[in-house]
Amino acid sequence: MDRPAIHDLPKPVVIQHLETLGLTVKEASPMQRYDFTVQGRVRLALRVAFPSSSRRRVRVKRRLYQYVYRAWNFNFHHRGVVGAQYCDFFLCVPLGTGKPPSMEDVYVIPWSAITGKTFYLPEARRPYRGRFARYRNGWQQIVETVRARELASRAA
Repeated sequence: MDRPAIHDLPKPVVIQHLETLGLTVKEASPMQRYDFTVQGRVRLALRVAFPSSSRRRVRVKRRLYQYVYRAWNFNFHHRGVVGAQYCDFFLCVPLGTGKPPSMEDVYVIPWSAITGKTFYLPEARRPYRGRFARYRNGWQQIVETVRARELASRAA
């Protein structure tokens, strides 16, 4: 499966979930850097990843320990540059968990929260508690942003 096909895997599920929240969703043209517009006001960029494995070796005195870490890496940049704001939210969908993608596991990260080029999501026994943890299953942010922009346009 090539990258565009992987990127398109969760699109129908994401669209269906946004519509269950009462939002109108339209797919953006392929030339845009974002994937969806919601209510014609909010731009969403989809980020999809399968887990990658990295091997680590640690020597403690005479013992050698080997570990394999699985993690998902989501890129916010294009060729190393984040650049000007091109979306309002990133939807980071981790795939390859052995089950269909759950919308509860999607990280809905606002552009304003991005401080680097990537989001590294490690697989662990305990839930992720890093800087983006509060954005897991954060779909309500999109609804609130749509409402706020609709009110602002009515007031103007």
